[in-house]
Amino acid sequence: MSSHRYELDLTLKSAKALKNVNWRHGANQPYAVVWVDQANKFTTNVDANGDTEADWNQTMILPLPPIRFEDLTLYIDIVHAGFEEDTKKLIGSARLQLVDVLDFGIGERESRVLTLKRPSGRPQGKVEVKVGIRENAYHAQGAYYPPAYGVPYGAPAQPGPYYSADPPAGYPQTPSYSSQTNVYVQVEEKKKSKFGGMGTGLAVGAVAGVLGGVALVEGAEYIAEKLSDDDDF
Repeated sequence: MSSHRYELDLTLKSAKALKNVNWRHGANQPYAVVWVDQANKFTTNVDANGDTEADWNQTMILPLPPIRFEDLTLYIDIVHAGFEEDTKKLIGSARLQLVDVLDFGIGERESRVLTLKRPSGRPQGKVEVKVGIRENAYHAQGAYYPPAYGVPYGAPAQPGPYYSADPPAGYPQTPSYSSQTNVYVQVEEKKKSKFGGMGTGLAVGAVAGVLGGVALVEGAEYIAEKLSDDDDF
């Protein structure tokens, strides 16, 4: 079954038991980077007070490349937003095969708790998501979805070897990616306690530059970090 008529409806709820990769300087400032297609990456806002127990509760609509569901994987990286030179940014990674999501049924969403792994492969931490597959806005009959927006990516603030995405305005700017990409984003923000109830608010973003409330990322410049064991203390 091809995915060309569908998109991924994903809510990044929260994460717990994260490793403090910034232990030399203080607490984590975690945010999540998610993608199915390398050309379309999305981030949550930074939880500045999250440390090892992050709470985002943001919804994103991810376009799916036109290939079989069996060949699609959702990737999630939890990343520290600080800019300390001796702190390795990647906190943990998780993945989910989309063919398993398809088993829920088109238009249905289900909560999952995924295990995060350190770059060494050692499990540490959990991330809670709510995920479903729905018909996209161009193919759904009798349904309305807010329009998606293309946002170009700007030049990097400074060169650097670490995984980095521009945090929301008000945070120190870490290096961003140098090339440009058009991405689609729809973000729904909700306030809630850890894995509990919530109130709602909505922000559908069209951000013209790299200082927007929701940062978008392209590329994988942290690949060298993923290949090393940074579980140092």
